Amino acid sequence: MTAAATRRRDPGNRSEMPDDVSLPPELAALFHQIYDDLTTGTNYPDPRQLKDQLDTWIRHMLYSPTDLADILKAVSAIHDALTARIITHHVSVFKTRDHRSVPGAFCWIAMGSDARQEQVVRTDQDNALIYADPPRSQEKDWDAYFADLAGQVVTDLDRFGFSLCKGDVMATNPQWRGSLTRWRQSLDQWIGSAEPADIRILTILLDFRPVYGDFPMARGLLDRVFDLFQKNPAVNHYLTRDDLLFSSPKTLFGRIRTHRIPGCRACFNIKTAGLAHLINGIRILALNHGIFSPSTLARLAGLKDQKIIDAGEYEQYLEAFYHLNRLKIGSHLNRDRHPDLPVNCVDLTTLSKTKKKQLKTVLNSVTLLQKQIQRNYSMKWMNFFN
Repeated sequence: MTAAATRRRDPGNRSEMPDDVSLPPELAALFHQIYDDLTTGTNYPDPRQLKDQLDTWIRHMLYSPTDLADILKAVSAIHDALTARIITHHVSVFKTRDHRSVPGAFCWIAMGSDARQEQVVRTDQDNALIYADPPRSQEKDWDAYFADLAGQVVTDLDRFGFSLCKGDVMATNPQWRGSLTRWRQSLDQWIGSAEPADIRILTILLDFRPVYGDFPMARGLLDRVFDLFQKNPAVNHYLTRDDLLFSSPKTLFGRIRTHRIPGCRACFNIKTAGLAHLINGIRILALNHGIFSPSTLARLAGLKDQKIIDAGEYEQYLEAFYHLNRLKIGSHLNRDRHPDLPVNCVDLTTLSKTKKKQLKTVLNSVTLLQKQIQRNYSMKWMNFFN
């Protein structure tokens, strides 16, 4: 699919089993059981029961020969269906109990790993809400409604295991909820800024996917994000600089970078020291070549199809993505056995020599990509002005 086609495609308002996902029959049956309960069940789902179902299903998939890409897409469809069920439930409650109808069109937005469809285990929330421009006399009433709706949805997502975002990147925060006009004004500010905080906001928005509501409105805003991005090449420098602010996965002497914490002599943070650098680098490369899908896997495939990376590089980055994600998922699912370890931490002292060697090879690929991005997009002279 071309970049333009990807950009125009309307994903619709319902989640379903993606056409290109292949699950074994027993896992597909579990998918449909959970999905049907969320989309057509008469009772509002029970958080504890659903969490148990999801954990059982995900464990079975991870210990099966199922391809990670299929697991990611299938779990994303369930997450989307859950979010839609929560939103429709509270819209209905507001209407029947409180006599408050939806004042206008709106769209619920997923960001971060949820937008990239890479959220297998439940992590913290990253979401936003866009609503149509209200009449001037009703601006406060509209925002009051959507603030209340966001509060209910975020609270319920937390009850279902998606914890509150420590950085407050949620629709309950007025910065991440607003009218279409206010969103456009904010984008103009963020895209032209050299401030690290604004660059991080932009980085979050570059992984952006509508989940429920008025998709064309959200897609129009997304088009504006990419148009502004392409008109401001200096943004590449700031995105690259922002990635380099965080430690590289290996030291100057080629060792895996770890830190000592209580209960762990050699903690390697899979997310911040590995996956984040890989995702950031692929994002920058993809956006500069008109690949607008938020999915890291789709971005990689697009880069290979356009011959921006060769077949060898594609396999390297793909293997690194798969390996680090499986490590991350394992760290989440094994929390019961290692409750003292931080989330996303792997203790290198517990890895065999073979597994350490595999991890080193994977991190070589991450470092290679970092150097490529720095070489292509870092404008050193700009550092004198900010």
